[in-house]
Amino acid sequence: MAAAPDLSGLTWPRVTQRLALRPLTLDDVDAVLAFRSLPEVVVHLSHDILDREQVRDRIAQRIERGRPGATEPLLGLAVEELRTRRVVGDVMLRIEPCHSIARTPSSEWEGTVGYALHPEVQGRGLAAEAAAELLVIGFRDLGLRRITADAYADNIASNRVLRRIGMRLEATIRAKSLGKDGTWLDDNTWALLREEWAG
Repeated sequence: MAAAPDLSGLTWPRVTQRLALRPLTLDDVDAVLAFRSLPEVVVHLSHDILDREQVRDRIAQRIERGRPGATEPLLGLAVEELRTRRVVGDVMLRIEPCHSIARTPSSEWEGTVGYALHPEVQGRGLAAEAAAELLVIGFRDLGLRRITADAYADNIASNRVLRRIGMRLEATIRAKSLGKDGTWLDDNTWALLREEWAG
């Protein structure tokens, strides 16, 4: 397997029009707990409501996976609103080798993006702003070949974010996951190739 993209060359914070993205630290536990403990935030996420210890463990794992040389690299970033300097969300870019059925494994890597924001700041385009910066990090800085994202079909806001940042709806998998309300959920897979990215 080819060496993973070098995370040590990334510079922080990454400043956009309204946000600053930087690696999560254990000082962010309370800020992240403020939204990852809310039912309306976790309804479409793979985890349930988190308590403080669970948030701390989650951040610690992201810190470990963000170190250079990590076997399962993942960037876990805090999203700060520049105007208030408050952490209003967190985003991630998980990195893995591209799949290959060739005799020689691919030297290319791909990524998956994810995000969660506090309800108080949702609806203002901040999720799209943060996710678009993940594409910059993934494609321009890390040279990834492909970036994907998943969103349940009934999560209208998240699907809108992914369309807005230029990702392509690649597939809808019918009744893939059992939802927290007991109904089966359709899962949308979004993707973008390096050569499709507008930059």
